[in-house]
Amino acid sequence: MTRKLTELLLQLGNTQMRLSHQALVHLSDLNGPELVQFQKAWATYDTERRVAILDALIELAETHVEYDYRSIFRWTLHDSDARVRARAIAGLWEDEHPRLIPIFQRLLANDPATEVREAAAVALGRFVYWGETGAVESPLLEDAVQALWDSFHTETEVLEVRCRALEGLAASARPGVVRLIENALYSADLEMRASALFAMGRNADPRWIPYLLPYLDEEEPLLRLEAVRALGELEARQAVRPLIQLIARETDNEIRMAALTALGQIGGPEARRALEAATDWEDEAIVATAEAALEELLGNEGNTFDLINQVLGLDEDEAAYDEDDFGDMLEEELRALWEENDDAEARRRRHG
Repeated sequence: MTRKLTELLLQLGNTQMRLSHQALVHLSDLNGPELVQFQKAWATYDTERRVAILDALIELAETHVEYDYRSIFRWTLHDSDARVRARAIAGLWEDEHPRLIPIFQRLLANDPATEVREAAAVALGRFVYWGETGAVESPLLEDAVQALWDSFHTETEVLEVRCRALEGLAASARPGVVRLIENALYSADLEMRASALFAMGRNADPRWIPYLLPYLDEEEPLLRLEAVRALGELEARQAVRPLIQLIARETDNEIRMAALTALGQIGGPEARRALEAATDWEDEAIVATAEAALEELLGNEGNTFDLINQVLGLDEDEAAYDEDDFGDMLEEELRALWEENDDAEARRRRHG
């Protein structure tokens, strides 16, 4: 592989040549000597080329789970360019090794670039989530929580980083996190309020459902979007009817697709019927989203909050609503909406 790598590294440095994903496959699973060879070549690349290479590697890693570029992403965490450092952090989204926590801590506390501190906060938030779910066990996890806590409470920190810190803290069982989320919901800053809604979903506590439901009627699209996503994360059966009604009136396609995804996460017969109806629409993005959500729904029968309801002694009618008298009527409404939108789209195409 070394001979092929030598040729590849020369090609990568040639800015006159388009980056080939097929060639970048050979950077997967670099061993020690190969990584050294890569590092020497990397030092000769201009900054724009470095950014482009990492973008391509991230895309490859997201679409092909068999490719492993962690050695490259870990090394480029210390690159001189902020854009490269931010992308290196993003590329490690599945790397659960706790030794990354101190590195992300330093970047969050000290990096001069906002985009790097934001990315570091997101990365530390993943470790907090992994720790709470039992995916990662390490004494360093408490350091991740503390780093996010300190960042959120640093008054001189920019809003974007504080928002990411709150979102990262949301999964933590640390006392005080719930109060932070509640206070953030009433912030004067729109982005902080949106982060509070996101945090409610990540916090995985059904107590937030009554807070979230009214936001489905919120005028601000960003808040509607985050409320929809959070209700899906919470698998809130009470939200199925409001979500379907939202889909029927929503004009923002991103929110509509988020609502379809949320129905797939929540499950149940009404959600299933709504998703089946959505697969009849002509909008390819809507159909693809509905099909993916329907697949998730069918694969996740018996969700987490069903178990919670059983433990609490609640049956589905008490926990959510009576579906039977609502389903047929709502399915007809949805199909009418799809037909109306299809007709409108056809008219737009005819009139140019």
